[in-house]
Amino acid sequence: MTRVDFHMHTTHSDGSYTPTELIRYCKVKGLGCVSVTDHDTISSFDEADEAAKDLGIELIPGVEISAQFEPGTLHILGFFMDRHQPKLKTVFEEIQKARRERNPQIIQKLNALGIDISMKDVIEEAYANTEGMADKQIGRPHFAKVLLKKGVIKTLEEAFDRYLGKGQPAYVDKRRVTSEEAINLINQAGGIASVAHPKQMKLAPDLLEKEIGKLVDQGLGGIEVYNSCQRPYENTIYQRIAKRFNLVQTGGSDFHGANKPDVDLGFLGDDVSLGYDMVEALRERIAKRSGRL
Repeated sequence: MTRVDFHMHTTHSDGSYTPTELIRYCKVKGLGCVSVTDHDTISSFDEADEAAKDLGIELIPGVEISAQFEPGTLHILGFFMDRHQPKLKTVFEEIQKARRERNPQIIQKLNALGIDISMKDVIEEAYANTEGMADKQIGRPHFAKVLLKKGVIKTLEEAFDRYLGKGQPAYVDKRRVTSEEAINLINQAGGIASVAHPKQMKLAPDLLEKEIGKLVDQGLGGIEVYNSCQRPYENTIYQRIAKRFNLVQTGGSDFHGANKPDVDLGFLGDDVSLGYDMVEALRERIAKRSGRL
């Protein structure tokens, strides 16, 4: 059975592996079909695709888009999009611009807390092992690494728990589209939209089911039943929701390399029998929508 992983990140967002390094590690882990889903960007695809072709791995275009939502977090995964679609590029450029403008605000909040940190420190950390990436996405993991090196915190997790996480004193929200905008963006580019790690929406099962129903009305096509942050009993809940709304069941590790050291690539292959049938289900859904079936 072809092993798959449809949720992973590179240095183009908040992962620690370059696209080439990530694909090489996919080969080591025995994965045959993967999707790199960097946050709000598809800039890693070309490099990853070149490496994937050299190693005989099938690479599916992917992305993870942050959407407006309370009380938890709502991220929408997109698969099989036409990455040359102009609207995709425009929206992602707008989001990255807003992210760049957010970073100095985080610095100001940390300084106000008495922490000696500068934007120069963060930029140097972000570019330490990624030469030639002029458009690199700089985010909170880079702030966390600087805080760790300065001895402000003892673990990367502590940086988010005390300073950088949602609701903490140095948190600054980023530009987010609405769920409908995210889903439409993916659908209009010929892709399939799937809710990432539904656990992180922080809703009771009945409320989650109701919310997923609203997203289905907006054009949602899948739900990430399997994710490293979710337990087997939660997977069962998401399976039930997927069946009720006829959603494709997707899954991935949410691998970030050293930025999330407790999560390894391809863990799904050890836990569930989710293989290439997921890829075929996604393709079939796209074909039905376009009238090819």
